[in-house]
Amino acid sequence: MSLGKKILKYQEAVNKIKECRERGLKVILTQGAFDIVHIGHIEYFREAKKLGDVLFVGVENDKSVRINKGKKLPLNNLRDRLEFLTELKSVDYVFGFVDEPVYKKDKAFDMYTQRFKDLNPNIIVASTSELASHLQLKKDQAKKVGIKIIIVNHGKKNSSNKVLKVIGYD
Repeated sequence: MSLGKKILKYQEAVNKIKECRERGLKVILTQGAFDIVHIGHIEYFREAKKLGDVLFVGVENDKSVRINKGKKLPLNNLRDRLEFLTELKSVDYVFGFVDEPVYKKDKAFDMYTQRFKDLNPNIIVASTSELASHLQLKKDQAKKVGIKIIIVNHGKKNSSNKVLKVIGYD
């Protein structure tokens, strides 16, 4: 099956997910910063892909990463992060988000809920490595729009924070 180009704009991702679902394919969505991709991410994407036919990865834009993870991040800009992820065998499509949700229930809830409504995958995948408050927020948002959410353990073999500490980046 030829999937075409792998890096999509947000609206292209919305349309491609709709097209895939109309073809009877099970669409999986996950999202994150994915600034420093490590073996834990690889395992996570591999497990997410097993849940369906097509894996879409939404990537937070640079401003969102700075707001939520620190002013010195991301180390890699959005375009580079998207391009890197296209090289992973389990990832079918990647796209960047144009909005900047702040990871607080009162501010991010509606924005993420709208994302989930727009994209409308069969399943949203989240990671056990996410902070408990973020994980509960995603569960609440998925429930609100009626999309199944599955929590995947990515093995905890590594973490971006651990990598940053090892290389002396603070």
